Amino acid sequence: MLQCPHMGTSKLDTQGFLLETVSALIGAGGLREFDRVLARELTRRLHGDAAGLYLYNESAHSFTPASSNFADPAHLANRVGQLPAAGTMKEAAVRTGTALICEDVRASRWTEVAVVGKAGFRSAVMAPLLLRRGQGAYADGRPIAVVFVGARARSAFSESDRLLLQELALQIAPVLQNVLATEERDALMALNSRITVGTVTIESLLPAITDILQRAIPHEMRGLVRFTGDAHNPWFEPIYTDGLELDLAQLRRYPFERMAPAEMLATGKPVLITGYGHERFAERDYIESLGVLSAMLCPLTVRRQPFGFLAIGSRRRNAFSERDLALAEQVGHHLSQAIANILAYEEIRQLKDQLEQENVYLKEERGAAMDRKELVGESPALQKTLKAIEKVAPTDSTVLIAGETGTGKELVAQAIHQLSPRKHKPLIKVNCAALPPSLIETELFGHEKGAFTGATARKIGRFELADGGTIFLDEVGDIPLELQAKLLRVLEAQELDRVGGSRTITLNVRVLAATNADLEQAVEKGTFRADLYYRLNVFPIRIPPLRERRDDIPMLARHFVRKYAARHRKAVSRIAHPALQALTAYAWPGNVRELEHLIERAVILAQGPILTLEELESDVAPGRPEGMDEAAATPRTMADAERAHILDALAQTNWVVAGSNGAAARLGLKRSTLQHRMRKLDIRKPSTIRT
Repeated sequence: MLQCPHMGTSKLDTQGFLLETVSALIGAGGLREFDRVLARELTRRLHGDAAGLYLYNESAHSFTPASSNFADPAHLANRVGQLPAAGTMKEAAVRTGTALICEDVRASRWTEVAVVGKAGFRSAVMAPLLLRRGQGAYADGRPIAVVFVGARARSAFSESDRLLLQELALQIAPVLQNVLATEERDALMALNSRITVGTVTIESLLPAITDILQRAIPHEMRGLVRFTGDAHNPWFEPIYTDGLELDLAQLRRYPFERMAPAEMLATGKPVLITGYGHERFAERDYIESLGVLSAMLCPLTVRRQPFGFLAIGSRRRNAFSERDLALAEQVGHHLSQAIANILAYEEIRQLKDQLEQENVYLKEERGAAMDRKELVGESPALQKTLKAIEKVAPTDSTVLIAGETGTGKELVAQAIHQLSPRKHKPLIKVNCAALPPSLIETELFGHEKGAFTGATARKIGRFELADGGTIFLDEVGDIPLELQAKLLRVLEAQELDRVGGSRTITLNVRVLAATNADLEQAVEKGTFRADLYYRLNVFPIRIPPLRERRDDIPMLARHFVRKYAARHRKAVSRIAHPALQALTAYAWPGNVRELEHLIERAVILAQGPILTLEELESDVAPGRPEGMDEAAATPRTMADAERAHILDALAQTNWVVAGSNGAAARLGLKRSTLQHRMRKLDIRKPSTIRT
């Protein structure tokens, strides 16, 4: 029968105590509750003044205090728990595998003496929690923890107390193991419920689970870190940190291969930095200067490639156990999967956004194609351009389209794309002149999230949108000089880097460029790179201005009448002959675009089925240079063209307005209408003319 001189209890009482204590511990809701229940029962049974639990870390040969009291710097156990394991009573209990008694700490050989004695404790009893392995004579036990009871009185514990504690330790070891496993399972389930794809980003991943992680593994600092660089020059950068500020410049002083992340990267296993056994890491002094005396690094592997690591830190030594490391490693596995899902979700979202943007461009292209349908005209100048389009379209050659504003450079680009093997891929259009210099780089090449202030999400550039298809750079001469080198690289190597990105993106894009400027002159002035000009000017196409293809004006005018009559639901079917003559006589500085806009306005104003000169009249008629002959002046506006046309008819009829041979008849107008037009255009009969 076990007999305790202090308690005078029987073996039956002892068994009852063991049964009650084990039953109470089985119902513990986690490690901290297990420790509280155990301490309460032991101090009551053994009349101790304090009791608690230390988890044993075999790999680091250290002991991690389990009680929440141990986190309090003023508590005795906090100081005891941070001592090195060597020479302690805890180490002796684990080494011998038996319970030990210290009758007087002041006379003890164990290293806890100085700390425990100062706190007024004189005696202690301690036992290892061993998980039994094997059977019979070959049975042994693996230590997972140490339980102790301390008293302020000398020789407070008897041999019966020692045996009781040893028996209890053997019985509760598997209970503790199950409690830890349950706590780990619950923590991981709670963690998974927080990580929902679409609601968290990589940056918000760790903050989303901080409270769960804190409850499962008490700590003061945490961080999510990403590997950067390449295999020959690896490094890392924080994605998110909380509780400390890392100075990467300070860390750069240490060779990566001698640092803790390097060991973790090389082995693929987590690293436990606790106690006093991490002198091998070069960055130890800097990390400890930040107050990090214990740490765990757990690898994050995404798509079978090292992504980074989860870092957890504490201001106490021996703060983490192997159990904590195992749980943190499981958390790392779940974070790895979450990161993989987040990246996949972002890629899918980006592809969706890209497809939506491509659809926008395709709809715009379709609309433009429906608006213009084809290049209209039969003049030799236009036919020369059309033949050039037919020759270059089936190739992948870069084309430089030159022409004045409004000549239809975009329409030529559309025709080249539609006649090319890339016609089923997008044609992406960029008006370089319309983009501010500060935005043109990100519009063309895209940017990564966080690349600059306001970059809250990754942006796919126009070149990436055009991958497999064609990109049309309108007004390419307006691209800033500092970006021209990057554009040249895309043209020559078919690759680019997003702004703020580190990954080179390979492309397959055909480039069509257009300009109304003299790029050769820009090269001479130094505002346009010569090498870029020569790279763009592989196959030049010149679009003639409308004044060089006057024969096409009637055909174009009729084409636009049909188009806008249908669009605006007007019953306009043709143009009066005098109006066509005026249109043909005009110089059209705005080219086809000016003609199209004027016809649309006239159709809207039309009162009948035939467009007349009055309906084609422009609201703005710039003055004529002083001294210029009215009949000989080159028309600059529709008003000028109409004026010149009427003056020509009056000159041919010697200023006779009425009659079958008069100017009104020649112009197909009523006499009153011609007189009205003459008054409106301020046309007066010269005094030298006599009729």
